[in-house]
Amino acid sequence: MRIKRDTAIILLICLSVSLAAFIFAFFYYRDLNRSEDPRMLKARQWLGQSDEYIAAKESMTALRVLDSALSEYDRFPLYSGSFEYGIIYNNKCSALLMEALYDSTLSQHEKEQLLRLARKQVDSSILFYQDWMKSWGALNPDQIQARISPFFQSFDEPVSNYRKRKILKKRVEDIRLAQIETPRRISVALTNLGTILRHQQQADSALICFNSALKLWKHNRVATSNLAVLKGGNPVKTPVLETLFPPDKTKKE
Repeated sequence: MRIKRDTAIILLICLSVSLAAFIFAFFYYRDLNRSEDPRMLKARQWLGQSDEYIAAKESMTALRVLDSALSEYDRFPLYSGSFEYGIIYNNKCSALLMEALYDSTLSQHEKEQLLRLARKQVDSSILFYQDWMKSWGALNPDQIQARISPFFQSFDEPVSNYRKRKILKKRVEDIRLAQIETPRRISVALTNLGTILRHQQQADSALICFNSALKLWKHNRVATSNLAVLKGGNPVKTPVLETLFPPDKTKKE
């Protein structure tokens, strides 16, 4: 069957657009990957995997990869004390909390022990985030670069000067984004703390945590839901549109 000229033109245009998109994506992600610090690739991978394990309720595996990530961050002076520590501590809390709340084989004593361990982790996360914001929260890009640039002079493997500049620029961008995201991360940590306190029968303290979480991030639906339950209401479901289109994380509340 002979293809009409108009149809052939449309097919050619579609093919050209697809090819252009593929080429753009290839070079974009290649450039993005080359901007990542090669010293921290394993740590970032483990940190990302921990979210997946927590969501799958594989708490012990999540804790194991988080310990591995933490040991990697401890190895380098630049990253020792970086904002990622707060994420690691709060993810540890989430893993322990999931185990305490959803493992039906646990005794009451085991559940209480896990809740206590989870609280230690989330307390560490909140304190760490607050200290990090005091030290880094008000810095502009030039100040951030001046503070971290000495740590990008030497690498374990040969790295070109061009790539060093790319990696440095990417780290500055990561810290700038963390300045915006950290209040929300504290909100999530406060929600975890409130959940722990609620299950430890400390309703008044839990109420304070959930209210504080919502002051930092009004779109924190987990805090909203927990607050409603604490007040004797029903859990609040997240609107479908907000699930599909969450608030832009690059914008402050």
